[in-house]
Parts: sequence; structure tokens; C-alpha cells
Amino acid sequence: MKRAEICEALAPLKIVDYPEVPPPPPKGVVVKITYSGVCHSDVHIWEDEMDMGDGVKMKLTAGKFIKFPLAPGHEIAGIIEAVGSEAGSEVKVGDAVVVYPWLACLQCDLCTHGQPNLCLNAVERIGAAKHGGFATHVVVPITSGAVVKIPKGLAPEVACMVPCSGITTYNAVLKTKERVTEMVRMKGNAKLLIIGAGGLGMWCIQFAKALLPPETKVFSADISEEKLQMAKEANADDTILWSKDANEQEILAQTMQRSGGVFDAVIDLVGAGATSQRAFNLTERGGIQVNVGLFGGNMKIPLIVLALHTKCVQGVCVGAPHHLEDCLKLVAEKKLKPPPLEFFTLDQATEALTRLKEGTMKGRGILKL
Repeated sequence: MKRAEICEALAPLKIVDYPEVPPPPPKGVVVKITYSGVCHSDVHIWEDEMDMGDGVKMKLTAGKFIKFPLAPGHEIAGIIEAVGSEAGSEVKVGDAVVVYPWLACLQCDLCTHGQPNLCLNAVERIGAAKHGGFATHVVVPITSGAVVKIPKGLAPEVACMVPCSGITTYNAVLKTKERVTEMVRMKGNAKLLIIGAGGLGMWCIQFAKALLPPETKVFSADISEEKLQMAKEANADDTILWSKDANEQEILAQTMQRSGGVFDAVIDLVGAGATSQRAFNLTERGGIQVNVGLFGGNMKIPLIVLALHTKCVQGVCVGAPHHLEDCLKLVAEKKLKPPPLEFFTLDQATEALTRLKEGTMKGRGILKL
């Protein structure tokens, strides 16, 4: 990169100018970035901390992969500026692409069979182990599965979100599909609750509408009336306002009264201890709870209830490369609407992270290069 916002834990990011753009790796490319999304994972990296529950805070830099200084950012769209000598003919200079950032060791069974997002050896992960999208350029080590052309008619500022918030929520909805489809077959209808109506929520509602049987009623729950209005605009069938002043039993009772009972599937896009525990309590016997968000904490599961109610608790860690291609195609063909976008310059990256951390970002923050 010629210019990058470099991260040091909790300090304002600082601009660093490099004398030249790095050359492409033999099998990779250099992408000149046009848009870079601002994600909650970037906040965790900036803070150098994740809440593991029971008062335990994990320092990300205590591991062997994330090291400062680092240019964060993993939602990347741009133009290919240089191609390595062994990169093949999949892409060429001038192509408009998005970057799949969840690259890992590139050698283990998970990586070579299309699931690098599950590999623990994250040596090539862009925006975490390697400099990412808060910069003018990004170096991508391979082309196969890691750079995907933006479909015709899809704006790059929308496409840049798909490699993270897009495929994460797409994958989460896919995890519920089998159970929801089975419930529609047995009783003629099904209910899905999506917790969190921010940027992820807008994608999740639309993917649910596009991928699940039409007999599925999609509910959106949040603590913000403004965000729930966005959920209605994204075509949620109903919304539920969770009052900050209500106790847990009141919230559970209010939610079930509004929906007519518990839910066949619940997707928790917040991932706090309280929301995940609530999701478990609101999941029907035989239903599925999908946890996406990384707010942190833990939940307590009564093992007898887990067994007797045959509930499933499923985690989702973004998605695989094939999810990215499928998701881009779906967003382009269905003309799915992105969440409200708020644009920042590279110099405003710290402001964008701060706004996201404080919860004052209405939709999704995008760095426009």
C-alpha cells in the first residue's frame, strides 16, 4: 500500500505513507482499493480485546497471528492493479473485484477443501494477520477463491460488504433452512426471529425472504425503534421492541405474545450473553439457534433441556469462498437493498470505528478511497 491507516490498540489510527506499492505475489494480485467496509471485528482488533465470558478478556495480540502495527479492514472492493506471474488467467489488470479475506494457511485439509474460514492457522488472513482494507492497496496472496469479479449491475460500495456481513448472514440463514423447511412441511408455516436490526440485520432479513419457504414469518427484534423501522423497510413481517427497562421474563412474555409462541429458528446477530440466552429460551423444541455476533460473554445451557427439547445451537464463522460467489450473484440478481451507508475518508477511519463502537452508526460505515 502507498498509504494506510495503521492500528495500535485503542489509540487513534495513524496514516502511514509507504514509498511504493508492494509487488504481487507469484500466485496473487495487488488490488487498488475503492471501498472498504467498517465492521465490528475491526473494533475488536482496534481494542485488542474480546470478551470470553466470566470476566475473561482475551488480548488478540497475545496470539501468534495478530500483531500491531496493522491496517485493519476485511470488507474490500477494488480494481486489480497488478497480477503475479503464476496467477493464471482468472482475473486481469483492470477487473473490478471483491476480496475474500478469510484466508488461512492455504495448505491444510480445511483450506484445500474450500473452508479456510474454519482453519485455525490464520497466517494469511487479510485485515488481521496481514494488512487489510484501511489502505490504498491490498496484497492478496492467491487468486483462486480469494478475488471474485463484481457482477454486472452491482455497485462496488455494496459489493464490498458481501465478503463479511453478506456471507455471514447468508450462511446463517442457510443453517436454519433445513429446520424451517421441515416445519413448513409438517404444519404449513414457520417462524424465524432475527435478533439485531442494524447493518447485519438488514442483510439477514432479505436473505431469509429470498432463501426460506414463503410460509416463513420473519420477525426482527432490537432495542432501537429507529433500527426496527429499517427492518420493516427491509420487509420483515413483524418487529419487536425490546425495552431496556424491562426484565427478562417481561421481554420473553412480550416476545411470545407478539409472535404467538416460540420460534422454529433464531439468529442472534448480537452475540452477547443476554441475547444468546434469550435466543435459547425462545427456540422451539427441535428448533435451531444460530449465533453470529461477537459482542462477547457466555450463556448457560441446561443440559437436560438441551437433550429433552432436542435443540440445536449452531455457530457461524462468516462463510466459505463458494458462499461469496453465490451471495454476490443473489444480491445482484434479486437487487437486494443494502443497509443505509455512511461514507468516510481514509483519514476518518478512527471516527468510523468510534461511531460503530458507540452504536451511533445507523447502518454500515464505508471507507471511500
